[in-house]
This record gives sequence, structure tokens and C-alpha cells, in this order.
Amino acid sequence: MATLQKIRNNAGLFVSIFIGFALLAFILGDLLRSGDSIMNKSRQQVAEINGESVSIMEYQAMVDQTIESHKKNTGTSALDEATIDRLREQTWEQLLNEYIMTSEYEELSIGVSGSELFDMVQGNNIDPQVLQIPIFKNQQTGLFDRSLVVRFLKEMELDPSGQAKSSWTAFENALVAQKKITKYNTLIAKGMYVTSVHAKNEAKNKLKQVDFEYVKAPFVSISDSAITVSQSEIDDYYSEHEDEFQQEEAREIIYLSYPIFPSQDDIKGTEELVADLKDEFSSVENSEQYVNLNSDIPYRDKFYGVDELNVNIMSLYESEAGTVVGPYRDGDYFKISKAVEFDFVPDSAKARHILLRSESMPYAIAKSTADSLLNLLKNGADFAELAKENSQDATANGGGDLGWFKEGMMVKPFNDACFLGKKGDLTIVESQFGVHIVEVTGQASKSKKVKVATIARKVEPSQKTFQNIYAEASKFGGTNRTNDDFKINAEKDNLTIRYATLKRNDKNLSGIENSRQIVKWAFEAENKSVSEIFELDDNYIIASVSNVIEEGTTPLASVRNIVERKVRAEKKADMLAEKLKEASSNSSTLQQIAEKMNTSVMSAEGVSLTAYSVPALGSEPQVQGYALNMAENKISEPVKGNTGVFVIKVNNISEAPENINGNSEKETLNMVLQRKVAYQLYDAIKEAKDIKDYRYKFY
Repeated sequence: MATLQKIRNNAGLFVSIFIGFALLAFILGDLLRSGDSIMNKSRQQVAEINGESVSIMEYQAMVDQTIESHKKNTGTSALDEATIDRLREQTWEQLLNEYIMTSEYEELSIGVSGSELFDMVQGNNIDPQVLQIPIFKNQQTGLFDRSLVVRFLKEMELDPSGQAKSSWTAFENALVAQKKITKYNTLIAKGMYVTSVHAKNEAKNKLKQVDFEYVKAPFVSISDSAITVSQSEIDDYYSEHEDEFQQEEAREIIYLSYPIFPSQDDIKGTEELVADLKDEFSSVENSEQYVNLNSDIPYRDKFYGVDELNVNIMSLYESEAGTVVGPYRDGDYFKISKAVEFDFVPDSAKARHILLRSESMPYAIAKSTADSLLNLLKNGADFAELAKENSQDATANGGGDLGWFKEGMMVKPFNDACFLGKKGDLTIVESQFGVHIVEVTGQASKSKKVKVATIARKVEPSQKTFQNIYAEASKFGGTNRTNDDFKINAEKDNLTIRYATLKRNDKNLSGIENSRQIVKWAFEAENKSVSEIFELDDNYIIASVSNVIEEGTTPLASVRNIVERKVRAEKKADMLAEKLKEASSNSSTLQQIAEKMNTSVMSAEGVSLTAYSVPALGSEPQVQGYALNMAENKISEPVKGNTGVFVIKVNNISEAPENINGNSEKETLNMVLQRKVAYQLYDAIKEAKDIKDYRYKFY
């Protein structure tokens, strides 16, 4: 009973403890979940711009949109890695611009209204980018047609996929962004100007010239061994000039490359493969089809003159149809070639045409129109006038004249009409561009030519070759797992060690395509570690991290030689300046100073502010500037230059005229300021922002 009573008496305490534990468990659980959320957010972060986090999803969505727009604009469906990298970089700059400039625009109340956008797209002030869109140009005049914009916008709303509207919205957003930049730049540019007084002074300074004499004490006159540099001097210089020794985060690696080339067996096998086709190729009737089924290079339907034939197949010119030569090696290929047909064909032809483009009208209408035009021409109509009125080609204004061209320069149907027909022929030709009315206006003299069909098979490494080279790389990588072993045994085996310094966002190892994975590995690996084998397109790579360079100030040990050299140069300059000062103390002329320094007096004439160097002296801006600001017939204090220490005496000053007109200089300086706004303003703003780029985590 006593125990039960105690429990009853302490029930409140037990309940409090229980509730306390429950609350603690809840808080800890929430904290752990929150921590996981924070970690996930960090893992998904592609950038941090002025404290704002940007997720990989947001960035990738922009990249995808850029890629799709590029595909539509270029008519390509597949993009190579280099193009995708370029589009990612383009999108990155767009992202930065949006995040960086938004606050600037808001602070200055810069925006683009709906009426402004309307004016840019279909109003009285059409944006140049809209003017350049082909579908908004009149096919007859080639000029921008506002009604075509209106029609497009109406038809866009009827697109069930919504893709047209999505693309157009992205385009309008880009127009708005560009307009905001223009407004911002204009606002800044209006606040920058050059005064007339400043322009006049600049013009005077540029025209001012001086003739002077000098005595030079060169740095090389003191040997490095004569200068002692102490550790404290090195430490002092390093601490005072830390800003000169800032470094980006980087990795230094060494690596071995195992290029995958075809073996002798691969070469022999390819040759035998081509040779096995020879008998069948000589008897087959449809050579074009046979080539396209068996060759790595498609059939080309073209006649060749004797001087156009590869040296290995020149005998075909004097052969009969059906003759096959080869196999023969041509670069990376083994080939066999067959004489298909002989004919007398002109070397070049001249023609004019009227083109009715397939994308601008239905085929039936284009064909009917072409037939009508051909009848008019056959009844004496003027070809040039009809071309100017009807052709949808850049040659229309010139009467459709294409001039002279070689065989194979035009698409096949057009080419055949011009080279297999005769001068004066009028015919209708259909190609991928549309329907052409063609007149052959000239043909060069005909000569014997041969049509050749060629089967080509590229010599490529076999699977066995890949396996052999991989085994070689694997053997080395498997037995050398430290940086020291890697270097020692590579040198021992006479393997070529390559060196590279990598930055986080480098796309590739220099000279090796599609090697971004090596860069990513180098920043994830431990110092002195050795990689597994990287399998690239035509290379196996094994790498080792030889040094980790952290962002910040370069350690003194890494730049000691540079610092010591700079300290030594300063001490030399001080010693030579002291010698010149001592030589000048009781001297009234440069000649006396030169004699004491065991050298001679040199001269420089017509030195101006705009000169990049001084004749016979080279690039010495300190000397140049000092001389232009001296009075005549005065001997200067010692002046430290790039190659030595100098004393100077100006003999003649040619001043600019006092009544000089500074208007031209004012225009030039104002143009320079405007260019700085256009090309440097955004970079300056970006430099001032805190931008953390984490793209290396994802690409």
C-alpha cells in the first residue's frame, strides 16, 4: 500500500518526466529531420548569389530551355558535348544576370511595361532581334512584315502542345531583359561625361614632347651573388605584398595516357574485309545501293576527271565499266573503287533559276506555278523579269543568275539538269529547297569523265586491342597506388608522364576531349592518391594528385624564389640609386656623372605620353613619365625603372599650342567612357557581388 501511495503522490512528477522525454524526442526528431532537409538543400544547391540560394532544378530547367531553343533555331536534333557546355555557360551568365541585376533594377525602378513590349514586337519601334526572324519577313520583298507577327501570335494560341507559346514567352523575356540592361546602361552613361578643360589638358599632354639625356645604371651590373637576402627580408616583403600572391583553388596532377590505336592485326583484318567484297562488288548492278549497305562513307553520284582521281585509282580512267581496283589505304580507310559509267561532261556550267520555296506554299501550288512560268518562258517571256517578280531566292534581284559553278556544288537534281543537259535547256527541277525553273545558260567544253563508286571501311581498334591496352594500363595502375610509386615506376618503364593544373570548373584535361570526369575526380580525391582507369573515347587515363592548392594566399614556401628575386631586385635598385646619388653630389653635368659610373651619356628624342616605348631605351614608363614632367636643364634624382636606375636631364620641351581645340579629344574620351559602360559596367557589378559557383558538383 505504501508503494502504491508513493506512486500516487509522485504521479505528477512521473507525468512531467514522461512529457519532458516526449517533448525532447519530438524536438530532436524535428531537428534531425530539419538537418536532413538542410543537407538536402545544400546538396541541391548549384550556386549562391549574394546570399540567395539557387537550386540545380532551377538552373537545369533554364539549361533545358536554352538547349531546346537552340535546337529549334538551328534545326538540329542532337548536340555534341562542346555545344552543350557552351549553352550551359550561356545559361549561367543569364542566371547571374537575373539574380545580380534584379536588385539594381528595383532600386532604380527600372522596368518594361506591357505597352513597351508591344511596341518592341509589333508597334512602331520594332526590336532588331524581331526584325531578323525569317518567318516575319515578306517572301516577295524580303522586308519585315508586321502582319506576319500578328498572324503568328494568333496561330500560336491555337497550338495544342503549348510549345510555340512557351518558346515565344522565353523570347519575350529575353527582349525584356535586354531592354532593362539598355535602360540601366543608358542611365549610368548619361551620368558620365568629360569636361572641356579635362579634354583640352589631355590633348595638350598627348602633343607634348621632350628630348632628354640620361645616364643608366643597369641592374645586371650587380651580380645576384653580390646581394644577400635574409629570411626576415623575405618575410617582410611577403607580408607586405600578400595581395600579389593570391591563388584560386586548384589541383596539380600527373597522369599517363594510353591511346587506343588499331593494331597491326586490326589493319590487316580491315584490309581483308574490304578485299572479300571485291568480287561481288565488280558484278553487282546497283553500285549505289551496294556501297550504301557496305561502306562507312556513303555513295557520291559524281563524274570525275582524271586530275580529280586519287592516285590509287587513276587506272580506272582508262578502264571499262565494272572494273574494280584495290584494296588500297587512304588515310584511316581501306577502299576498293569501281568504274560505274563513262561520259563526256563539262567541267563547269552556268545557269539561272526561279525558286518557289516549299515552305512558303503547298507543293501543288508551287508545281502549278512553275508549269505556268515555264510556258511563259517557252513563249518568249523575259527570264530575268520573271525571276525578279517570282523567285524566292537571294538571286532574284540579279534575274536568278547563279554564275559559273563546278560539278557537285549544287544539289543532285539541279546538278544533273545543268551538267547532263545542254546549253539552252529549260526544265523544272525539284529539290529539298522547293521547285526550280532552270535554264542552262552556259557549259564549259566537255571532257571524258568517269563515275566512281567506292567502298570504304575505317581501320578501327578491335575489342581485343581495347582489352590489351586496358590490361597494360590496369597492370600499372594496380601496382602503383601512391604518387611516389607512380612517378618512380613510370620513369623506370620509360612512360611519358604528363602534368596538368586543374581548376574546379575546367571542362577537360588539355588536349583530351570528354575528360571532365578526371577534373571532378581530382577535386574529390585525397592528395597523393592514384585514380582507377578512366575510359575515354580513344584513351585510357591513370592520374595521381600531386598537389592540393587551396584558395587564398599562396604559402611562402611555394613562392619563395619569386619573393627572393623581387627583394634582390629592390636591393639592387637601392644600391644603384645610392651610387648615382653619390656620383651626382659633386657633379654639374651628366657627363661627369657618367664618368664616375664608368658609362656614357645616352639620349632620347621626341618622347611623348602616347609612346609605348622610348627609342633605344625600350619600355620604361617611369622614366618616360618623369621626363615629361621635368623642367629644362635640371638633373633629376635617381629614377628606378624596369631595367635599371636612371638620372635624367631634359634638353628641350615641345609644348602643345595654347589655343588647341579639345573638341576632338573630348569626343574620343566620351566614346571611351561609353564603351566602358557597355563592356565593363556589368563585370564591375558582378565582381562586387558574392558569387559561389557549385556547378562542379553536377557537371
